[in-house]
Amino acid sequence: MTRFDVIGVGIASWDLIGVTAHPPTLGQKQSLAGYVEMGGGPVATALVTLARLGARVALLSAVGDDRYGTAIRVELNRFGVDTSLLMTGHGSSHIAFVLAEPGSDRRTVWWYNEAAVFSNLDFPPALASQTRALLIDSHLPVALTAARQVRAAGGRIMIDAERVNPTVLELLPLCDDIVVSANFARAVTGLSDLAAATQALAEQYRTLVVVTAGEAGSWACSGGELIFTPAFPTSPVDTTGCGDVFHGALLFSLLRNDPLPVALRFASAAAALKTRGLGGRSTLPTLAEVETFMREAPPTP
Repeated sequence: MTRFDVIGVGIASWDLIGVTAHPPTLGQKQSLAGYVEMGGGPVATALVTLARLGARVALLSAVGDDRYGTAIRVELNRFGVDTSLLMTGHGSSHIAFVLAEPGSDRRTVWWYNEAAVFSNLDFPPALASQTRALLIDSHLPVALTAARQVRAAGGRIMIDAERVNPTVLELLPLCDDIVVSANFARAVTGLSDLAAATQALAEQYRTLVVVTAGEAGSWACSGGELIFTPAFPTSPVDTTGCGDVFHGALLFSLLRNDPLPVALRFASAAAALKTRGLGGRSTLPTLAEVETFMREAPPTP
């Protein structure tokens, strides 16, 4: 039996989230209608989602030796994420400032970790055989070493690709599941139509490709079959972390061998339930909640 279902390699951040009662106006001051702080980061929040659903997970990353780094570690532990592989480096942690507008999308700006924080980060070779799957993002170069080792050990690899860079382009051929944003798909393929972009990526990499587009749903292509999955209708309080929750729920469903259409709908349902509250983690659903929501939701067109 492997030690983990999923090991994640990626950024762990601390999110400072304010919610507006109405859209902000440039040059004018206004009060916030709500405010909350919590952990974030693509892979980190996906792992929290997986843990919430019942998976055994660990995060390999690094945080700074500041109060934010301590808060990140404490919260991950509270959610059941193994942090024995989370290093503390000298410097600042990753911080994101999020402005959420209810019923709409959010705006995010961030302050990156200092490079020194990651200077000693490595993926020990023995870890490759201790996990069923590896989840990576486009932020940390050590993901390339991790992907090569896990692939050699026969594990499953999923990537959450947000931005195009040389490391990501090296990672894509190593992945079993390529899950990318609409902007990424358009940038890599040069195609504006997301169905065509999804098919082009699947033909190029000969593996499962999923392209997410928020409330517009997702497109997936595997073995030449194109699948569109509409998003569940919601009135979102905050969309922060929806994509991360989608990744975590999708990997959870795939690891329990659900058919791809079921796994895509499962991930969409988990992401929809997340929009009930602020931040990426305040309203994460349990497995029972996702399954109940899927049963009771009206049919999507």
